[in-house]
Amino acid sequence: MQFSYVAYTLERGLIRGKLDAENELEASQQIASQGYKPLEIRPCRNLPALEELFPSIFAVKTGQLVRFSRHLATMVRGGSSLQRALEMLQAESSNRVLRRILGSVARSVNQGNSLSAALSQHPTIFNTRYVSVVQVGEHTGSLASSLEQLADALEREHETIQRFKRTMMMPAFTMTASMGMMILMMTVMLPPLLEAFQSRGAEVPLITQIAIVIVNSIHGNMLIIGAAILTSGVVYNVLRRVQTAHVWLHGAQVKLPIFGSLIIAKELAQFSRTNAMLLKAGVPLAQALPLGIAGCKNLKVRAALIAGEDSLLTGHGFAEALARHPVLPRLWVEMVMIGEENNVIDQTLGNLAETYEKEVDNRLSAILALAEPLSTFAVGGVVLFMALSMFLPIYSGLDVVK
Repeated sequence: MQFSYVAYTLERGLIRGKLDAENELEASQQIASQGYKPLEIRPCRNLPALEELFPSIFAVKTGQLVRFSRHLATMVRGGSSLQRALEMLQAESSNRVLRRILGSVARSVNQGNSLSAALSQHPTIFNTRYVSVVQVGEHTGSLASSLEQLADALEREHETIQRFKRTMMMPAFTMTASMGMMILMMTVMLPPLLEAFQSRGAEVPLITQIAIVIVNSIHGNMLIIGAAILTSGVVYNVLRRVQTAHVWLHGAQVKLPIFGSLIIAKELAQFSRTNAMLLKAGVPLAQALPLGIAGCKNLKVRAALIAGEDSLLTGHGFAEALARHPVLPRLWVEMVMIGEENNVIDQTLGNLAETYEKEVDNRLSAILALAEPLSTFAVGGVVLFMALSMFLPIYSGLDVVK
């Protein structure tokens, strides 16, 4: 929030200016820290910023978050103070939203808060996993390594998403153009021809009748279809805010035929990597588990890991409770149990992290490799259906004319 102020010093007299602060008290502290005596502070009444009017345009992209993480890691590793590094990254950032958030983070750090606590105040940019890994780095004294690990993970995810977009871009464009052309032909160009041919006794082919029924159904029920889509979106958002329904949705996600096992593998890879870092740094398992669990997004997997944590705190083994939750792969549970029994759980979790990270990459590559031919086949089917539905009646009418 921006404040305008009037301050006073013996050397310069009255001073007027503006500054960014969370509240009036923070603004007063900033003015006093500059050696000024604040006389008047009031919030500026400005028009909404462009990033507030168009949040999707100015949203922080994953690539910008990767760049921020790498640069911050480089500066911290080079000996720069955290405060100075944040201020420099804020000054060079080209994204308005990220620049404003980094300013808030820098002020929070300057007030004595940890970096993870400052980042947690902006969950829309820095999610739970990001904050938990940064917190791990602060606990272990390896903040630069944690930031580089985050940058690598975000970059892998970003590259996967970009690969999927590149794979689906051409089929999606072709499919959209084909559907648009089909609607145009069926509603504007083909009806007059059908009327002319039917008046001469030509029979409309079945495939053309099916196409006309589909187009007319969509065209005549646009309001109903739009209302159904809008209602579905509203119901989904409401269910996400109801805890019971939210847990049920996450349980349904892990049961999906192809993507369910992928979600579980991704969660376990992240959990294993975070806890392996902590345990190798000497953090006890009881203190490491909450930080690793905080990075789990799926509530079903998180509930299973919390059960293991509760079992450990009550004097029982961590892996003993995990075995009672079928959402976790039996092999992963057995490996954790072996590592816990032999007192090498840090090494075991590190190996499991590498295994499941490779598994996630391989499964995503397989899905993308399968998506390209399937999308091409679907586009070819739509184009063939259009060609037959448009040209068969024309050939049938020409036969009657002959």
